[in-house]
Amino acid sequence: MNIYLASKSPRRQELLRQMDVAFELLLVDTPEIVQPGELPEEYSKRVTQEKMSASWNTVIQNELPLMPVLCADTEVILDGKIMGKPQDEQDAYQMLKSYANRSHQVITSVGLIYNDYQKIIMNTTEVTFSAMTDEEIKHYLASGNYKDKAGSYGIQSYIGQFISRIEGCFDSVMGLPLNTVRELLLDFKRHSKNLA
Repeated sequence: MNIYLASKSPRRQELLRQMDVAFELLLVDTPEIVQPGELPEEYSKRVTQEKMSASWNTVIQNELPLMPVLCADTEVILDGKIMGKPQDEQDAYQMLKSYANRSHQVITSVGLIYNDYQKIIMNTTEVTFSAMTDEEIKHYLASGNYKDKAGSYGIQSYIGQFISRIEGCFDSVMGLPLNTVRELLLDFKRHSKNLA
C-alpha cells in the first residue's frame, strides 16, 4: 500500500522506512497553538485532526493521486504542561534542566485519513531522566539537536544516555509509534474491504 506522510520530520520518515511502507511526502503547514484550558491529550488529538483535514484537502484540491495520508503530532508533557518546541537555546536549556531526575510523558497522536475514513490513535510513554550536569546539557545544546524537537530532545541522540527508564513505546518518543501505524494501516485495509 502506498501512502502520503504529512511530516517534515526526518525521524518519522526513517521510522516509516523501517516498516517497508512505500510513501510520498505531503508537506502541509498547520498552526499549532494551544487553546486556553485545552488539555495536552485534547491538544495533540486536535492538531492531528487539523493536519489530517489540511492534508486531505491538499490532495483533493491539487488533484493528487488518491492515497491514505498519515499524520502525527508529538508532545512532551511535564507536570501537565505542554513543553512545546524550544524558542531558542536558553529555552531548550530550561526544558532539559527541568527533566533531570524526573519523569515526564510523551504523547504521540497518529492519524490516517482517506475519503470518509478517519482514525486517530494516541500513544503515551513515560520517560525518566537521570541527573544531568550543566556541562552535559550544554554539550548537547552545542550539537543543535534540540532544534525543532518537541521537548527539546531526540531520544536517539547524545541526550538518550541520560534516560534511565522508558515505560511505553520507544518509537513513540521518536515521533512515530510503528505498532500504532501498523494498527491503523490494518484497520484501513479492513475498512476498504468492507466497502468493496
